[in-house]
Amino acid sequence: MFEIGQKVAKENYTQAAVWCNQNDAHIKQIGAEYVIEANAAAAAPTAQERVQAQEVCTGLTRAVRELVLAENSGASAYVKELAQELETWAAVLRE
Repeated sequence: MFEIGQKVAKENYTQAAVWCNQNDAHIKQIGAEYVIEANAAAAAPTAQERVQAQEVCTGLTRAVRELVLAENSGASAYVKELAQELETWAAVLRE
């Protein structure tokens, strides 16, 4: 029914807005006209944002990771694996 680049008339603005919501697009006013445009792609999270999000989700802050990864820590293999993966990501940030 609608497509990117199509001009929208006053009579079909509501239908165009519904279509845009379902098709990752929006209506932009350009001068006196309204045109359907594709939404910009979401920015990928930075390495720091990924590390911080994982620290919050897992509770494995840097200090906790050091304890988990220490010899004879008693942490499970699963927790050690998570801590090591997160520490690998974080090490790049510290370089």
